Amino acid sequence: MPPEISVVIPTFNRAKTLKRVMAALIGQTYPKDRYEIVIVDDGSDDGTEGMVRDFVRATIGSEPVQSPVIIYLRQYPGKKGPAAANNLGIKMASGEYILLLNNDVIADSHLIEEHMKYHVKTPHAASQQAASQQTASQQTHPGTIVQGRVINTYSLEDLQKEHKGYSGGYSNISFGYFTTWNLSIKRQLLIDAGLFDEDFRNLCWEDVEFGFRLRKMGIKQINNKNAFGYHFRHEFLMKDIEKVRDKSMKMGMNAMIYYRKHPCLEVKISTESFWLPMILRSIFTFFINVAGRKRIYALMSGLEKKGRHRLLAFMVGLDGKYWYWTGVKEAMKI
Repeated sequence: MPPEISVVIPTFNRAKTLKRVMAALIGQTYPKDRYEIVIVDDGSDDGTEGMVRDFVRATIGSEPVQSPVIIYLRQYPGKKGPAAANNLGIKMASGEYILLLNNDVIADSHLIEEHMKYHVKTPHAASQQAASQQTASQQTHPGTIVQGRVINTYSLEDLQKEHKGYSGGYSNISFGYFTTWNLSIKRQLLIDAGLFDEDFRNLCWEDVEFGFRLRKMGIKQINNKNAFGYHFRHEFLMKDIEKVRDKSMKMGMNAMIYYRKHPCLEVKISTESFWLPMILRSIFTFFINVAGRKRIYALMSGLEKKGRHRLLAFMVGLDGKYWYWTGVKEAMKI
């Protein structure tokens, strides 16, 4: 009998964290024969494949009946991007439902059970609220997106206590918010919508664009705060500033791919590809030129040495926003 739900996890060079993610998933309260785990490797060179195979042999090999099936897939050629990786996982999945999960989100033990409460009526669907919302959704909508939440933490030692709020799944200026951090939906709906757009070769906006299309199809979204996982966040270090620049630029360029596919007002606003952000970018550029980027980075390095992490994080956020707007502007010229 095929599993009810397939957990699809695209990954690239996150072997150490991914091992912790898989360990959390095989410890779920949901029956082990009713879900599978599909790992899609986008060309990692950090030993991810060997780690997954060793994990399966060590953890599942001796007790296959008491553990979910773990499937390892590798994209060829590598670095096709998260959109392509998710698509491969969805196509190869056996479950009627798909749970899309990031490769750095460590699931709470009830995560799959909480997602399935809103999809199918099983002995595990004990929540009357979930059952009533499911029934109402099926009467008026062709399907439902169940959006879980992600709790940010700076410590993996005690996940129940060390966390800094949550993000994902409740509100966003993108209007059609749809995040693959922690989300489940019927597999056929993903196929009917055309799957993820593989023009998005880098991370960001590929999920929101897909959510935009699903919303146009009349698919309803339900937020379930009890379907949560922990996202480990490193304290920012100045040695990573160029990574922030590169990622933010790519996010800005991806935003324009999204806008060109859906050139409407709500997408223009959500991607910040209009006059006000461009004016703010010009103001930022003026002050950066006056102060000098080396001097600004020296100030940020000083904050790091003094342990002023909140102020440093604020300045990194401004820097990331500047490079995001720069990416948008550069993409406008193409």
